[in-house]
Amino acid sequence: MTIGYPASAAILATILLLGCEGGTTTVPPAPFELQGKWLYLGPWDGGYTLTVSNESMVYADVDGAWSSDWALKTYDNGLHHFQMVLKSGIGAYSPTGPNLSGAYELGGSILTVQLADGLDSYPSLQSPGSCTEGGSNPIPNCALFMNQM
Repeated sequence: MTIGYPASAAILATILLLGCEGGTTTVPPAPFELQGKWLYLGPWDGGYTLTVSNESMVYADVDGAWSSDWALKTYDNGLHHFQMVLKSGIGAYSPTGPNLSGAYELGGSILTVQLADGLDSYPSLQSPGSCTEGGSNPIPNCALFMNQM
């Protein structure tokens, strides 16, 4: 049994269409712009570092008393947002909560981060470059960091 030209053309067209169906080319996301190691500057007591990759955010006390490891669920460099889910924590770690969303502003080597509980909405960054309002009122869940390159 032989297949004629119209039948073979139809089979070839079907194979090509199935191979290209849906245009499922996956473009990897841009690297998270906060990647690297950051040193906590304040505004409260206690020194710690923040190490950021495309997959995680790790907070660690400089004296080794505590640490927390967070899976980076999503990030958006353009909107300056991220979401993270707690993987593990040791000691009286910071930040706290099982799921957090964050807004950030990067100004040179200074990073301002504002966190909020949950993954439903992002906090508004109240004072980029500072964690106080009106010069002396601390903003809750705000932290300043310096890039350690």
